[in-house]
Amino acid sequence: MVGILTALYLGQWPPTEALLLLLLVSLSLVKHQYFFIGAVVFGYCWLVVFLAWQMESAPTTTQPSSYNSLVSGVITKTYPNALQIGSTRLNWYAKTPEGKDLALPQQGETWQLEARLRPLRSLQNFGQADSTGRKLAAGQVAGGYVPRKAQVKRLKEASQLNQWRNQLINQIENQPTEIQRGWRFLVALGLGAKQALTQEDWQLLEHTGTLHLWVVSGLHLGLLAGLVLWLANKYHWPQALALPLAASLALGYAQLAGWGLAAERAALMLLVGLLILSGWRKLGVWLAYSLALLILLLANPLIVLSKGFWLSFAAVAILIASFYGRATSSKGLLTLVKVQLVLLLAFTPFLVWQGGWFTLISLPVNLVLVPLVGLFLLPATLIALALSSLNFYLPLEILASLFNLVAKGLEQASQFKQLSSTNLYQPAYLWLGLLALLPPGLPLRHFAGLGLLLAFLPTQSDPIQPERWQVKVLDVGQGTAILVESAGEKLLYDTGRSYSSGWAAVLPALKPWLTPSKVPKGINQLVISHDDQDHSGGLSAIKQRWAVQQEYSAQQRNCYAGQNWQLGQLQVFVLWPPQPPLTQHKTRAGNEDSCVLLIKEEEQGRITSLLLTGDADLTAEAFYSQALPQLLTNQQGQQQSLTLLITGHHGSKTSTGLPLLQATTPQYAVHTNGWRNSYGHPHISVVQRLREFNAHQLSTAVHGAIHFQINKGEVKMDYKNQKPPLWHVLGYKP
Repeated sequence: MVGILTALYLGQWPPTEALLLLLLVSLSLVKHQYFFIGAVVFGYCWLVVFLAWQMESAPTTTQPSSYNSLVSGVITKTYPNALQIGSTRLNWYAKTPEGKDLALPQQGETWQLEARLRPLRSLQNFGQADSTGRKLAAGQVAGGYVPRKAQVKRLKEASQLNQWRNQLINQIENQPTEIQRGWRFLVALGLGAKQALTQEDWQLLEHTGTLHLWVVSGLHLGLLAGLVLWLANKYHWPQALALPLAASLALGYAQLAGWGLAAERAALMLLVGLLILSGWRKLGVWLAYSLALLILLLANPLIVLSKGFWLSFAAVAILIASFYGRATSSKGLLTLVKVQLVLLLAFTPFLVWQGGWFTLISLPVNLVLVPLVGLFLLPATLIALALSSLNFYLPLEILASLFNLVAKGLEQASQFKQLSSTNLYQPAYLWLGLLALLPPGLPLRHFAGLGLLLAFLPTQSDPIQPERWQVKVLDVGQGTAILVESAGEKLLYDTGRSYSSGWAAVLPALKPWLTPSKVPKGINQLVISHDDQDHSGGLSAIKQRWAVQQEYSAQQRNCYAGQNWQLGQLQVFVLWPPQPPLTQHKTRAGNEDSCVLLIKEEEQGRITSLLLTGDADLTAEAFYSQALPQLLTNQQGQQQSLTLLITGHHGSKTSTGLPLLQATTPQYAVHTNGWRNSYGHPHISVVQRLREFNAHQLSTAVHGAIHFQINKGEVKMDYKNQKPPLWHVLGYKP
């Protein structure tokens, strides 16, 4: 594992000759019994070879994303308005010749699709995990979409098992409203249909620390196998029957639930555990644990990029260290309480480290739900599903009502704000929880709970510095979203796009900077430049998440030339359009109506400034550029350069013309363009013009989110993608 992590950290592709040499060196080291260093070198080589082999099937970076490719295969997963076919996930926009939405293919069917493919790339924002590695670990190597007019053809029907499974999932919409959520929880647990859960369902499970119960994992497979072994012990079944039966039931359930990455890990651990019980080679528990880990890393070294890998193996290790081989007088409920308490103390640091949701309410909730789900609801669900295959649906309907009651109970539990709070001010103290793993009798064990107390102690907040202001250019793909901060006040300019599922890229990008605990009042000022989807698409999602004190837009009729206001210590001037663009005959603001802002501060004769241009075209620039020299002139009559320019229309050739550059001579210019976008932004003519004016150019496609700190005329710049991950080096780099 050390070698695998080293390869990911270094992020360098070694020459082929060097790779072959390193492989020979690793074998030689192992031969001479230098096992650790040999394994490290081999792990490094194996990760690079495996990743390069996997990416052979990915689209090349020279393939135009505007061309359709032909994709054929079995639909392995479905999502709301999306599907996965083989190793490619595709958004579904296909329509019939009459313009109606074409029904989404069903899991298990074989289709031939025209699709526009692109290599994987996640948005690069501070505080936002890179999802590309997680997708690669799950076997996904490409993304894209099926366009509206694509030719699509179903080649083969799904198997009887998949048809039955799809039918049950599709029945959710036909259920009475009052128990629809119960059905969603039921099919998510029984069939592994996570796509059935809504965003509100996921949030409820996260906030109560019960998400693991609805993701098919070792808990579920272990409980099913344990149930069989308990029955075998009670009724004296021979081991030759009990162990294969336990393995068959658990693996059959994993197959029914879609056989995801978590199920693969759990199945391997279960099989190794059953081998131990069988007495094969008298494996010790730690040796078996290491063997399972080794097999998993050899089969898929990229699994270290999966958050679930670290959490599941950490949980198993903690349980082994805490309880295996130790005498205990506790029984029943008390043992369960001890298990949950140890996991809370020792497992929480790993959970927070991997970006998981931490909540104190999870301890009492899991004390109830773990046995309820594992010992009753899960077996009952599988029995009810089996009966439904015989057209007997009453048990499923009863269970759906029970699951609905479980969801209502979780809602009530989430109302305890003191226990469901996630305000971890100093999470580093949580690592003290590992003291709980020390042997009994050592006094240090009693300080394990101290980590929880110290983690919640609030730190002294930094005093607001009135002279400092910040500009955060967020990576939202082919779109614009920019957060400006001064003296504790925040202005958001545009919100990027949203998607048919309701997801908006701006939400996770803003989350580190606008969490409710940090900004109780939400967004002070929200400006929508115009009505294009890539600028205003996330507006409704923003309003649902955060309070907006003041909105400026064409719809509000308050964003036109001559308007000005304060943002903390900054002055905000509206330069364009010359008048409110919407009239009785015009109900939509287009590119030419973009609300253009100049934000500036003057400190000791030095002006620092930001120009936000939306999608304003060259004609608009020629007009508002005339006002810029005066606005950029200080009190001593000296004209200053523009500090930061957000290029118009994402770097399109229809913007950022000579009149604007001559009037501003910007120091920095940022193109808010999407990676490998089909428009070719930024255009080469724009890039060349900015070079002639010696502007330092950056792009959200290449650099990710870009943050500027401006303090007394000095500018500090930082961007997220300073050290591209290994898969960018191997062919995903734009």
